[in-house]
Amino acid sequence: MTVSSRAAVIEALASGRAEELLDTAENAWLDFKSSPYALKSDKAKFELCKDVAAFANAQGGLLVLGVKASKRSDKAMEVATDLHPFPQERADVDGYIDTLNDYLRPRVAINHRWYEDHSRSRGQDATSYYLVIEVEPVPESDRYVIVRRTLNDKGMFADGLAVPVRHGDRTVYLPSEDVYRLISEGLRSRYALSTVSAPPGQELQEAADQSIDSLQRLQDWDDEPVLMWQSIPPHTVQILPGLHSDNGVRGALRNQDVLRPVGFNFFDSTGRLRTHEGGVLIGQGRRAVWVRPDGVTTAAAIATPAMLCWAMEARGLPQRLNSLVLAEMTLEYFRLADEVVVPLISGTWRHRIVARRFAGEHPRVLGPGGSGESIFLSDGWPASMDTWDSTWPAVADPERDAYEALQRIYALFGIDAGTNPDVEGDRVPVHRFRNSS
Repeated sequence: MTVSSRAAVIEALASGRAEELLDTAENAWLDFKSSPYALKSDKAKFELCKDVAAFANAQGGLLVLGVKASKRSDKAMEVATDLHPFPQERADVDGYIDTLNDYLRPRVAINHRWYEDHSRSRGQDATSYYLVIEVEPVPESDRYVIVRRTLNDKGMFADGLAVPVRHGDRTVYLPSEDVYRLISEGLRSRYALSTVSAPPGQELQEAADQSIDSLQRLQDWDDEPVLMWQSIPPHTVQILPGLHSDNGVRGALRNQDVLRPVGFNFFDSTGRLRTHEGGVLIGQGRRAVWVRPDGVTTAAAIATPAMLCWAMEARGLPQRLNSLVLAEMTLEYFRLADEVVVPLISGTWRHRIVARRFAGEHPRVLGPGGSGESIFLSDGWPASMDTWDSTWPAVADPERDAYEALQRIYALFGIDAGTNPDVEGDRVPVHRFRNSS
């Protein structure tokens, strides 16, 4: 069996089915490594920088460490042939980040995730993992990423630069004449930048930022602590297909299949669904969801006893987030985003979490959760930053993306998301809420 998408790679590893990767061919967004990068040598450091820069200079991609790839006689490219998970201590992820920051210009941000291989782990002392390094493409305005040192014939760093680019299943390098041309053209166009329109990726990011600001002003939440969930499409569209159709987005928002009739969700119980700036909006006093014509989808809820801190005031903890409310609203958002909006535009979406005004004189507090009354009364920790902003490539599975979101929210408070009683493994399962009281 092979996999054909980034989401499928992540799903196979996260679900403990790494064998599904076997026979999968390396391609423009996927590269297998049989073992972690050993940073003791310049050659290994260059290899890491080259692989990350190549994806960043193309469409982005996944580096999957712990899977061996070999060229087979019946295939023109390398395919995954064997699984080699390894203990976490063999991969110096902090060292990887430091190396990339040292040798790549501009700097490239990476995300990484560990996935345990239960079938090949032998107790706590011999736990084996796969490491996935996710590389996002740099905007056109920042291209190209360069590796600012090259290797000499002894495999050691020397003066020079390299510009790697992922091309199909291979990494190629821009020829020196192309590098010269880019530098020359860049100098000539320096004074004309103001007349050049922003690239699509930058336009979408600006639209996403504007959506958050606009929704906040529209809801009169400029002074309120607020948590926002957002989904950003892979490319621009003028009008999202089915946006205003009864069988499309509008109909799905009007007739939401919520997990609990009296649960915590974005259900429009008062008929407030309306058209706003060409999109579809449900704006209520304590929560809102807005799907723009370009597909950018934003939902928000205030972090007060009226919503995310529900029932905490009665316990003398008005600034504490209710872990049940947080988990349910997060899952309900991704049930809307992943099942209703994301399928309308092909490609890899980006999901995002933004928290505003979570610190300050009265910081929001979050506890690890538990069961019964301990959900509300266990120790809690204050938010470590006033503003928090984190994104990840959409898995397009509501239960998985809800977990990815909670991981990022809980990190703001320095807590493991797995302590939330509604988290099971790397999912927030629907059955935890469906038809429950």
